[in-house]
Amino acid sequence: MEQVTCVLCGADDTELLFVGRDEWYGRTGEFPTVRCRHCGLIYLNPRPDRTEIGQYYPDEYAPYFRAIEDEPSWWQRFNRRLAMRKRLRLVQKRLPQPGQVLDVGCATGTFLTTLRAHGWKAQGVELSHYAAEYARQRHGLDVFTGELADAHLPDAQFDLVILWDVLEHVHQPRATLLEAARVAKSSGTLLLVLPNPHSIDARLFGQYWAGWDTPRHLYIYTEPVIRRLLHETGWQMVELTCVTGRIWFFNLSLSHLLQNKLANERLRRLTMAVMQSLPVRILSLPYFMVIERLKKGAGMAVFARRREEDHG
Repeated sequence: MEQVTCVLCGADDTELLFVGRDEWYGRTGEFPTVRCRHCGLIYLNPRPDRTEIGQYYPDEYAPYFRAIEDEPSWWQRFNRRLAMRKRLRLVQKRLPQPGQVLDVGCATGTFLTTLRAHGWKAQGVELSHYAAEYARQRHGLDVFTGELADAHLPDAQFDLVILWDVLEHVHQPRATLLEAARVAKSSGTLLLVLPNPHSIDARLFGQYWAGWDTPRHLYIYTEPVIRRLLHETGWQMVELTCVTGRIWFFNLSLSHLLQNKLANERLRRLTMAVMQSLPVRILSLPYFMVIERLKKGAGMAVFARRREEDHG
């Protein structure tokens, strides 16, 4: 474990929000989540250092998805194709002409494969040896194993740099965004997808909200905080919209809450079975659509443009 100061303003003056644990995989340890009193950045302190953090990312880590075609259930295949279409629309609405894309933290390469199929020249960076090798072997993708800076990519190469559910995981977010700006073209776009701590889910579930995901999520960003961090690393934030896994993410938070607050395992299973049923999913859709419009969904998508004055 390592003690850190605020990566945004440098202060060492925080308030404790809660002490969390690994709700997803049950790894041992307690992890304080704090908020900087000066700038509002939320972060883990103390936290696992780079040598320790890998134990919290097992090979069965949820984002390390197998290929969609390899899913045994038609329902899973349908849901995952739907999710990829939503991601693709998010990009195509802002960048209708495909170019060169770098997906930082591309996991097993499902989204990169989707982008490649729609004309993008796709390249990835992934820290997990397991996930990166899967992306190369199963999808034939060009994926570097390691951190972004270690890939030594050329300057001004990419039209789009994506960090989808990634920036909250990295130990040095400022350095990561600076490197992303270096490899982006002068007109390049950055897409971040981040947990939204101002979401209704976060308020409803408190410390059991899945967006905290301690200890894997080292930082949690509010809109003013991410806007400032982007500005200081060569980016200009141009849009913030709301994306979420909708009821999937809601149910993950609910599962964490029930695991801690409801002792009756049978009742927990019954509750989750009802919440995961097709009728509940259909009935809940208008609710999630409304909260996304209000930017109160569990995830936020941030688009930024590379600032030419900072890069010549």
